[in-house]
Amino acid sequence: MAQQTSALWEALWHTRGTTREYKFDVAGTIYGPEAEVSHSVDSGLYEQFDIGNAATAKLTLSLFAENVPRAAVIKRYIRLRNGDRASEWLPKGVFFAGRRGEEDGYWTIEAFDAMRKAERPWEPDQSLNFPLPMSEAVAEFARIMEVEVDPRTRLNPAYSIGYPASDPESGTGEYYTIRQELQWIAAAHCGNWIITDDGRLLLVPLLSAPPETNHLVTEYGGAITLGGVKLLV
Repeated sequence: MAQQTSALWEALWHTRGTTREYKFDVAGTIYGPEAEVSHSVDSGLYEQFDIGNAATAKLTLSLFAENVPRAAVIKRYIRLRNGDRASEWLPKGVFFAGRRGEEDGYWTIEAFDAMRKAERPWEPDQSLNFPLPMSEAVAEFARIMEVEVDPRTRLNPAYSIGYPASDPESGTGEYYTIRQELQWIAAAHCGNWIITDDGRLLLVPLLSAPPETNHLVTEYGGAITLGGVKLLV
């Protein structure tokens, strides 16, 4: 989803020769570009192009660090640079360290965003009343996942869910997971769930792309015009 950026960011984005820089906040310690060896993020709005997804983002990071605690919170940031001009830092994901290894101060880390916390059976609190409005269910899921619901999320107030049954595929009698419940709610709203760059739970409707998405643009993001009119794809 689009983030609010400064005029400088916009100018640098459209300037030839601009590069990206990343930094990481690992359990409160900042590691800049000089400490990072490499990183990649595997994420997407769709596991496949349809509705009812709740995808988990994965960060793979290699860097030189003094220590990476177990289950460390890792916050990723990005800025643009062109010569001496550098933009503000923008958040680009909140992750929780899983598998990690270290040799002579060189760390390799796999971390996942908060959607991973939804991979747990949901046995509802007895204080909840069913059928439960989907908006209240999502608020409860967010509480358990220790995240906030993004205020841009829109849920139909008339939609509700019944008391969850156990998952027959588990073979253990456990309830369906929070992630499965989120997937059903997403499907009911023709959308998909993601964890935003600042760590919030957001429902993205399938038909939510802004009008600018249809504009024909240059390599550097500027709209291509003909007689002052922006061309559409």
